[in-house]
Amino acid sequence: MNRRLTLACSVAGAVLVALDGTVLTVAQPSLQGSLHASYAEVQWTSTAYLLVVAGLLVFAGRLGDRYGQRRMFALGMLGFGAASAAIGFAPGIGWVIGLRVVQGVFGALLQPATLGMLRAAYPPDRLAMPLAVRTSAIGLAAATGPLVGGALATWLGWRSVFFLGVLPALAFGLAA
Repeated sequence: MNRRLTLACSVAGAVLVALDGTVLTVAQPSLQGSLHASYAEVQWTSTAYLLVVAGLLVFAGRLGDRYGQRRMFALGMLGFGAASAAIGFAPGIGWVIGLRVVQGVFGALLQPATLGMLRAAYPPDRLAMPLAVRTSAIGLAAATGPLVGGALATWLGWRSVFFLGVLPALAFGLAA
């Protein structure tokens, strides 16, 4: 895979995981009303995702070392996109929480792979710029997530927050 495509895949994967960590925050009241969920249940839609991503990062990194970073990235992106679409169609809050756990598993698979792919594509003396681009994109995604989530929830409903990442996950997952 060429370096530019590797950088684009790496940034896209890292952005999707970071964005999904914050994009739902502002959309939660809409989700709560639509699914008649309690405040605690709605909080679990974010907490479950973040716990699973954080809890599995080291294990997922090891899987990437063993089976290939690109393979874990592709599996993570495609699974993340499928889980996102499934959440968008979820009939109840229990489904949303459970599918957020699944989404977190796939997010954990792809996140360390984004770094591993960059390390494989760039020599150590040229790695600083791609890492800076990826890190900046993560910060920007996390910061803009609530704004994007609020706009989508207001105009299109809470389900649109999850459909946002489906096409990019499919495109970059297949590209990898």
